[in-house]
Amino acid sequence: MESKKFPEFNKKEIIKVAFLLFDHVEALDLNGPIDIFVKANFFDKRFELFTVSTNEDPVYSEGKVLQMKATYNFLNAPQADIIVIPGAEPSLVKKIANNNTEISQWIKKQHQKATLTFSVCTGSVILAATGILENKMATTHFGVMEYLKQYKSIHTIENVRYVLDGKVLTTAGITSGLDGALYVIEEILGKEIADNISNILVYNRDADLSFMNNK
Repeated sequence: MESKKFPEFNKKEIIKVAFLLFDHVEALDLNGPIDIFVKANFFDKRFELFTVSTNEDPVYSEGKVLQMKATYNFLNAPQADIIVIPGAEPSLVKKIANNNTEISQWIKKQHQKATLTFSVCTGSVILAATGILENKMATTHFGVMEYLKQYKSIHTIENVRYVLDGKVLTTAGITSGLDGALYVIEEILGKEIADNISNILVYNRDADLSFMNNK
């Protein structure tokens, strides 16, 4: 299958996918999309997955349940084709957005040559601080939607699972990272494989979102 949305991938035998790691990252924001790409490799081994963090020090997931060490740091990480930016508790992502220039600089540098930059949940707050979302449509978790609206150049969209605008994909709350990743797989490998992965995860991609209208 040839991708119409991401034609650059049609010529690539291997697609490199980088997942950003930082202290207190939301576990499902990170591991949900990772699992989608891992399962995609069951059907077509095109994805090379790796994690990237500021340095070699281990980081913890939210609640200090998981301890993780990144595959690469910001200095030695290869250029990725897809960059995945997970979220965390709102006050933390705002702190990262406002104070962590290392993360912002790495995202901006990778974004220049990447085919797709993909934020999960509140990860959009980190992405917004880089300027990458300027003049783009974007979504995020309802808990930080008002914060994102403070960026007047970002066209926020509510009550959707994900939004693609150019080479930027933003997703809503937590499990919407699964939807975003499945969308990417469908565009690259086809709907049948994406649906098979969804079935393996026992995940309903078409679940009703009307409950979000009250948020």
